[in-house]
Amino acid sequence: MIAVIVLRGFFLEGYLISTGSMAPGLVGFHKRVECPTCGFSFAFGVRFDESAEGTDASAADTDGFATCPNCGQANIRVEPIPVNHGDQLLVHKGVFDFRRPRRWEHVVFSNPANPGEAYVKRVTGLPGESLQILNGDLYIEGQIARKDYAVQRDMRIELFDLNHLSSSDDWQMPWNPSGHWKIIGNRLLCDNRNPGASESDDPQTPSAGPSDNAPAEIGNVGESALVWKYWRVSGGGHVTESALATDAAADDFRSILQEFRRRVLPWTVQLEFDEDRRVMRLRGVMPYQMQQDLMRYSQTDELRHAVYRLAALSHLAPVTDRYGYNSRVASPEFPVTDLMVEAVLHWDETPERIEVSIPVAESVYRLEVHPEGGRVRLRADGESVAVRDAVLPPDLQKSIRERRLLKVEASNFDHRVLAAVNDHPIFAELDLPSAVADRSATTNSSTTDFSTPLVNPAARSSAESGPSPLSRQQFVLRMVGGVVTMESLKMYRDVYYTPGRRLHGVNEPFVVEADSYFVQGDNSPVSSDSRNWETACVPHRLLVGKPFVVHLPSRPGRVSVAGKELPIRIPDFDRVRYIH
Repeated sequence: MIAVIVLRGFFLEGYLISTGSMAPGLVGFHKRVECPTCGFSFAFGVRFDESAEGTDASAADTDGFATCPNCGQANIRVEPIPVNHGDQLLVHKGVFDFRRPRRWEHVVFSNPANPGEAYVKRVTGLPGESLQILNGDLYIEGQIARKDYAVQRDMRIELFDLNHLSSSDDWQMPWNPSGHWKIIGNRLLCDNRNPGASESDDPQTPSAGPSDNAPAEIGNVGESALVWKYWRVSGGGHVTESALATDAAADDFRSILQEFRRRVLPWTVQLEFDEDRRVMRLRGVMPYQMQQDLMRYSQTDELRHAVYRLAALSHLAPVTDRYGYNSRVASPEFPVTDLMVEAVLHWDETPERIEVSIPVAESVYRLEVHPEGGRVRLRADGESVAVRDAVLPPDLQKSIRERRLLKVEASNFDHRVLAAVNDHPIFAELDLPSAVADRSATTNSSTTDFSTPLVNPAARSSAESGPSPLSRQQFVLRMVGGVVTMESLKMYRDVYYTPGRRLHGVNEPFVVEADSYFVQGDNSPVSSDSRNWETACVPHRLLVGKPFVVHLPSRPGRVSVAGKELPIRIPDFDRVRYIH
């Protein structure tokens, strides 16, 4: 008993998370929601830090409507769902008496403004460093701070899961297939043995449409591709354009827009006409009622076609920093380009090659995995010389051959090209230049100052002659040869650090105080942290320890006793896990 007390008091201690500043990795009080259209399970936050904008952080109301982060289904009613406790952390106290925290490491510390209150955040700035947040990324001494493979996996936020396809007729999968793909249940199958055959007429095969990345047939070896095109159901701040080629169509649209504005229809604020370029401009996804009104009052076929095109293209949106956890919070969205793809492949006939195109800034790199020979190469697109070349370890090759199973991960987080096979990084990361000066010079000012996203590149190409140079900047998965089943396909994004109240490290570099740390939450839009506090830094003396496991999680339940329903807590072992 004494040993347990000593262990608990001096070495280990439990802490309950109440708010969602570290969600979705670590959650506070929340409701566990299952999307009715895709079955994806996610946490819906009910308590937030006091600095969360757009919500009353102290509100006792836990009702509202959730939006699924996987398929975009909105207005999911959460009122009947019981509230779950937050994650309970087991903290190794005193570990930082023997070493200093590392960047990206979780720490539990006493709130500098209220030492009786414990916080958990992630260390982003170390003593004496000059730090700045720019375009969602962290810069140290003017250079981007990069994450290794383990940290990327720890921080990544899920965007799409093939195992949770929406049942809605209005939804489209964000991976655009071409070649020989078929959807069978929640899996994708491609048979490249007969390159002359086409699956485009198969009712189970989703339409690919035109693509700059359409596969080629190489001799007797077929090729199939999946192109990432993020498809949004509704909302958004992105801008889509559709051109009007004739004066008649332009006059038609002007008169309709003038009439609808006279009637003060609410959706007219999303729509405008660029007279100089003669294009319709739409902000966000076109609402169904807007499309119906425009089609009904159009006098020319050209305008009707342009409206239809604009409505379809408006769903192709940039990935943003939305959180399913934050459905109660009204906050601006910022475009996110740091993505990671994870694909698990099984084959009946070994593919000749598996490729992943990885866009980074204005470049594209191509990862090539040869399952038969175990060779992995990374090339700049269009170049013959590999910038990285490796052979898988013999035991890994043997496992792949025997199981006919391979998992490949590829990411572009922090201007770094990273690849892993079966949970093993294969070669050294490829780091591309990204200093503060580079980002300021090459990034449009509308994103540099945290304003709304740029015009959707895919949509801009419909309003101008020829495709935009950015229209090729997409993740692409290619299968060359073989009979391959996509057992699992997930897409993730990186954490995007928002400007918050802009007190520290946003408008200008901030120097971290000696023997202190700059800390931030993974759920940046609602996190109370060093960006927003009057006193930015956490002194080393206030560090409590390192959380290393989520333990004793539970979920609400009810039990019948003598005809009465009584609330109980049921162990939730799925939430038990180690913390990086």
